[in-house]
Amino acid sequence: MFKELLTSIGIGDSKINTKLEKTSFRLDEDINGVVDVHELDGLEIDHIELSLIERKKNKDEMSQFEYLDEKLASFTIENRGSETIPFTFPAIHNVEDVNHTFVIITHVFVSSSVDYYDEDEIYFESVS
Repeated sequence: MFKELLTSIGIGDSKINTKLEKTSFRLDEDINGVVDVHELDGLEIDHIELSLIERKKNKDEMSQFEYLDEKLASFTIENRGSETIPFTFPAIHNVEDVNHTFVIITHVFVSSSVDYYDEDEIYFESVS
């Protein structure tokens, strides 16, 4: 069912994989996926945060930042050990422009260590 591997974070022998049904969506459709958490021997994960971001060109010529990230949706998954955790981002209605870049960020918060994160692009098509 979830065949599109979006993110794979390896920390030692541990693996955290974010998978989606697909990577292209209509604005009126939910984004469904799973986070697979495996082989957590000795690794203490506090929680995992997933965020859907709209990345857009910064129009402020005085700014040092070329792009701005707007968080459209996010949620936190509490660590319960090795498992497959389903998630859904509800249909997004506050998108400024479907031609912007959209990413899902998987951020793994690790106890007493450096956090790990990865981001991967997804695509939206307008609804006619």
